[in-house]
Amino acid sequence: MRTTALLILLVVLVSTGEALQCNTLDGSTVECKPGFHGVCVHYKYEDEEFKSCAEPELCTNMKSSFSEHESEHATFICCPEELCN
Repeated sequence: MRTTALLILLVVLVSTGEALQCNTLDGSTVECKPGFHGVCVHYKYEDEEFKSCAEPELCTNMKSSFSEHESEHATFICCPEELCN
C-alpha cells in the first residue's frame, strides 16, 4: 500500500527550475522535474523497496507512520544531494 502511495506521488509531482537526479531500483538514474526542490529516497522493508525522487514532506510523513518494527529494521534514506540514495 505504501509503495502504491509512493508511485502515485511520483506521478503527480509538479515542479519548475533545476533538476535533481536520483538513483532508481534498476540501477539507472531519474531526473526529477525541473524546479523540484525535493529529495532522493530509498525505502526498503521486507519485500517492499522504492528508490526515486520525492517531496521532502513524504519523508516526514512516512517516518512518522512507521511501526516500531519498521523503524528498527527498515532502510529509509531521504537526502537532498545528487544521487545520494
